[in-house]
Amino acid sequence: MTSARRIPEAALSASELDERFARTIEELPRERLEALTQTIARSPRSTIQPDTVRSDALGRAALADLGLAGAGRDIDATIDLERTLGEGGMGVVRLGTQRSLGRKVAVKTLRPEGRTEQNVLRLLREAWVTGSLEHPNIVPVYDLGLDAEGAPVIVLKRIEGDAWSELLRDAEAVRARFGQSDLLEHNLRILVQLCNAVSLGHARGVLHRDLKPENVMIGSFGEVYLVDWGVAVALREDPTGRLPGAGANLEMAGTPVYMAPEMLGTGTPLSERTDVYLLGAILHEILTGRPPHDGEGFRAIVASILRSEPTYPAEAPRELVAIATKAMRFDPAARFASAEELRTRIEWYLRHRGSLALSEEAGRSLARLREIAASAPGPGLREQLYRRFAEARFGFRQALATSPDNAMAEAGLRETIEAVVAWELAHGTAEGAASVLAELEGAPPELVARIEAARLAQAARAARLTALETQLDLGVGRRTRAFVALVLGLAWSTFPLVCWRVEARYGVMSAGAMYALTLGIIAITFVLTYWARESLEKSLVNRRAIATARFTFAAQLALEVAASVMGLSPATTLVLHPFVWFMGACSFALFVDARLWPTAIGYLTCFLAGALRPDLGWGLGSLGNVVMLLNATLAWRAEGDLAFAAERIRSARERGKREP
Repeated sequence: MTSARRIPEAALSASELDERFARTIEELPRERLEALTQTIARSPRSTIQPDTVRSDALGRAALADLGLAGAGRDIDATIDLERTLGEGGMGVVRLGTQRSLGRKVAVKTLRPEGRTEQNVLRLLREAWVTGSLEHPNIVPVYDLGLDAEGAPVIVLKRIEGDAWSELLRDAEAVRARFGQSDLLEHNLRILVQLCNAVSLGHARGVLHRDLKPENVMIGSFGEVYLVDWGVAVALREDPTGRLPGAGANLEMAGTPVYMAPEMLGTGTPLSERTDVYLLGAILHEILTGRPPHDGEGFRAIVASILRSEPTYPAEAPRELVAIATKAMRFDPAARFASAEELRTRIEWYLRHRGSLALSEEAGRSLARLREIAASAPGPGLREQLYRRFAEARFGFRQALATSPDNAMAEAGLRETIEAVVAWELAHGTAEGAASVLAELEGAPPELVARIEAARLAQAARAARLTALETQLDLGVGRRTRAFVALVLGLAWSTFPLVCWRVEARYGVMSAGAMYALTLGIIAITFVLTYWARESLEKSLVNRRAIATARFTFAAQLALEVAASVMGLSPATTLVLHPFVWFMGACSFALFVDARLWPTAIGYLTCFLAGALRPDLGWGLGSLGNVVMLLNATLAWRAEGDLAFAAERIRSARERGKREP
């Protein structure tokens, strides 16, 4: 038992426990404290017997009645006594044969040295209690009387079997003797029968006070008998005087390792819930293999009784842990109200044990699901999450199919669905969250509201994506854009050749001619883009293309003006033109259409070649423009244009899905 499970009522701090311990020890009468100390020192599993038995007027009257009833006959004369079956502190039990019926019986008498009035009354009270409780799980009393010497004799049914304490942890013996392979179920069914016997006692106004496995006998055929009612008290006044009352009986009695706190004399009166605590202590021993207060030394045992916060191994069934913990609350009001209520809960567990086991297994899948949900996103995470989801959901549903009132399975199923819904909202889609939540009846309003908010946000993202698709769609205005590019490309490629011919014919080129060329291209650009504005301005791609073209020609004009101011020759300025175009082409490839990088490379090549051969400036400029024309024509053909646009839209969709 390396790990423990505890369901605390309100865990005591060390200081609170010390205070409770000191107060209890201070309030205990010296005689009771000595009895407790001696018993714990000698054997904490032994029963503390009251030092005295009240021999009041009613008690003496009961003894007198017994003497009158037994006058004229000796009960031992009707029985042939045989071997001794067992001996206690004051009594001895012998095997006998009842001559009248020829049956074996158990005969309980007092030792000769123990035949005081108090011991006689104690023995007789045990017989009176047992005889008044006729129940299949309580040993029948066949006769009660006096022997020839006037000592009391009790004739009981002989039980051929063993104490439950000898079988409680012996799975092999239980399997061999009773054919039971499930030791836990075997012990729980014995505990159920014990609860029945205790319930009868409570109904008759009798509190046992010493419930423990040693006081339960298991017959050869599995019969269960609750024995040793020697420290029992009456819960209500007994007019016959045969049983002391719980309120008047202030002497400590019971077994320390099983004791309820009020049995120490904490001021809380004894009640049916005292026996409920003892039944819970037996269940604790079934689950852990040891009594709840099995500590080392006086202080450890008393502190455990006062704390009443039992711990259990992690593998102990959760429902049984909850039952035992509730039965052993420090405050009697927090325990089960009766042995009958405790029995009902244990029987519920036995009926639903298979369902509860399925719930436990599904709970482990749910725990793993939570771990996966909390981990960082990675490949295959969704598949792992939904695999655990399917396992947990199936397990909880199977548990509910077996036991519809399994609250653990119902809560587990709800937690499983809510965990996946929360994960989908954080990492997936509103539709995914909604489809999972649809499996849950009575969905939490906060989750419904979160899904609705996610749907609205998703619709807004979809609207933005649709708008973005339109803006990035190269198919919008494609023909108009191709026509404008063709006209500009032809003009841009032809004009430098014309200027080159003019320069060759007249031998010199003026700055005015360059200005005329640039202004002419700018004019054509503005006229064409203005004419095609309705078609071109529908998409961001076309607007950026127009802006880039205008910027490039404006930069070319600014270069020429600056060169004139600086006194540079037109030939030198002409060499710089391809560099301006290179920058414009780079901007276009970066922000409009990456397929036009060849144009940028062509302009850069023409610029470098012009630096080496300035005399070829016009021709190199025309060559660069031809490269641009061919590049645009090939890139913006219908098939290539649409494929490129589809890729851009797909990329935009992926980015949009990742946006919050």
